[in-house]
Amino acid sequence: MHHFSFARQPILNLSLDVHAYEFLYRPTDQANDSNHSITAEVLASSIIDLGLDKASNNKLAFINMSYDDIMSPHIESLPANKLVLELLEDIKPDPALVLRAKSLHEKGFTFALDDFIYTPDWDPLIDLADIIKFDLTTTTLQENKALIQQLRTKKITFLAEKVETYQEFEAYRDISCELFQGYFFCKPEHIKGKSITANSSTQTQLLAVVNQPDITLDELKNTIEQDPNLTYMLLKYLNSAYFSFSKPIQSIKQAIVIIGINNLTKWVTLLSLRNMSSKPSELLRISLVRAKLAELIAVEKKFTNSSSFFLAGLLSNIDAMLDSTMQNIIPPMSLDSDIANALLHREGAIGQVLTNITEYENQNALPTGIEISSAYLEACQWTDQTLNSLIS
Repeated sequence: MHHFSFARQPILNLSLDVHAYEFLYRPTDQANDSNHSITAEVLASSIIDLGLDKASNNKLAFINMSYDDIMSPHIESLPANKLVLELLEDIKPDPALVLRAKSLHEKGFTFALDDFIYTPDWDPLIDLADIIKFDLTTTTLQENKALIQQLRTKKITFLAEKVETYQEFEAYRDISCELFQGYFFCKPEHIKGKSITANSSTQTQLLAVVNQPDITLDELKNTIEQDPNLTYMLLKYLNSAYFSFSKPIQSIKQAIVIIGINNLTKWVTLLSLRNMSSKPSELLRISLVRAKLAELIAVEKKFTNSSSFFLAGLLSNIDAMLDSTMQNIIPPMSLDSDIANALLHREGAIGQVLTNITEYENQNALPTGIEISSAYLEACQWTDQTLNSLIS
């Protein structure tokens, strides 16, 4: 049996909406330390056995392909209309590979050239490629601009990878890149001299109140009902097909009685975060994946305060949502000290789990002592179902 972990990284379009996900793989078997790709055979079985197709949320999935992967007969068993085959930069484009790529292209497969640096050897594959990816850490803006000009007559979409700042996003947008990969949108855009807006401040104060560990039923009810828009959205959401309660929920008090204070607090926090930021929706999606994954890890490790882990994950990107710093946002919220210290300093058990999760997102390291792959997949699927129900 093959053992590997995976994480998905969003690929955004010019509007900063998700165009696709790249799936990063890493073997959990230490005897095999290659983290570039998995075999086409394993990938095909994983799509069926693990439901990896569901983890793409109906978006295209970019998959790294080695030379041997592309030459494998198992490629044909993969769904061509759902995948982008990403040819790794260390592949040597020999005649056999070009012939194989032509055959797959004729069968409907889409190709991307990863971490691309031009040499004439790549010309036959450029003619087959739909996407060319630039690694911003190994090439310069001027080099990539010149290559885009050189290939302007080709029907190629250019993707900037490892985009870590909004300035890089804007620079590559201006030279005609249309797709962007990197966590630039998970960081505050402008901090210096920027204050939190009145609406965001109000929402932050609401979050501070509803997340007090000793809040009573009446205090929670009264706080939510002070915001008519939040009350409306919450009742609408709780009465959606996602929950499918046997009887309609007609009041906040009834909602608290049915689903409990802790669960209602989760949904209030989620809806408030959704309302307070105009940032890409994927930012909230990543936060919710972290929240659910942190909760699942806490349950597996038998921590008694799994809801605290959930809340910490959900708030882990609030600095980017509000274009401020954690030091400006968290102390006024008067959160439980374990949650506050985790968000501010990555301290304590909650802080360690958040650190593990962010490392896992980039497949930089695998946490020890837990089976995180299945939990991550569950968190992705739960998040997609939750947010899709909010939008519908």
